[in-house]
Amino acid sequence: MDTFYDTSKLTLPPRVELLNDCKVVCCNWWIDKLDCSQSYTRQGTDMPYEEIIPILTDKAYFVVIDRHYYMRNEKKHFEIEFCTMTSTEYFLFIFVEDELMFPIIQKYGLLPAKY
Repeated sequence: MDTFYDTSKLTLPPRVELLNDCKVVCCNWWIDKLDCSQSYTRQGTDMPYEEIIPILTDKAYFVVIDRHYYMRNEKKHFEIEFCTMTSTEYFLFIFVEDELMFPIIQKYGLLPAKY
């Protein structure tokens, strides 16, 4: 079962800093767009990372997940994601291998979420 980390206490500046820290060490990242006036499925976009960060707000859905299921050709990793929750939604996905993510988890004091 995947482990979700509690990011609820992170304000916008630390969220942006966490994303930047993850982007530097990531093994993969991408941005999708969902515009339901054009399609009901997310579409890939070539938006640069630097353009998605200013779109992030306090109202965005923001999550850090330690994935326990992953594709056979992938290394064990964390997923750091956000969704803008706007009329045209943008999604940022960042994959960080476990050994590179643990120092970031410690830096931001993230703990597994309790449900």
